[in-house]
Amino acid sequence: MQLFQTTVRNNLTFFNKHINDERIYETLEILGLSAWLHSLPQGLDTTLGPDSSGLSAGQAQLLAFTRVFLKNPGLVILDEASSRLDPITEKLIEKAVDKLLTGRTGIIIAHRLATVERANQILILEQGQIVEYGQREELIKNSHSRFSQLVKTGLTDLLI
Repeated sequence: MQLFQTTVRNNLTFFNKHINDERIYETLEILGLSAWLHSLPQGLDTTLGPDSSGLSAGQAQLLAFTRVFLKNPGLVILDEASSRLDPITEKLIEKAVDKLLTGRTGIIIAHRLATVERANQILILEQGQIVEYGQREELIKNSHSRFSQLVKTGLTDLLI
């Protein structure tokens, strides 16, 4: 996720003037960022400092999700969407991910089993090789499946 030293609006829209403020406000509300936006001195016109100063890692991640919502893609690829976050912010991110993936195809790269609970299909890689692929529910039921073993033991090196 890359944020730029420009306004919040430009960071969210990638300078696309066709995305109106109402749509931005609605999206920020959906993702739980309205209070944060209203705390900024100039709202959408507040300039983000170098290295996104003033933003927590979670806020920066939610801004990146807002950007994706505004683009409305059919496919979303998330790589460790909730890494480096405190537990409270991680819960906000998880809710945002659920909303983001609704009606879209998602590829989620994860190392935490909790992250894959929303996945329909699981692909497990070990040392760059596919060791297992299948429907999540079928893999869990199969006691010989690598995924089932990971769930039972809590080991978490997997890719969806």
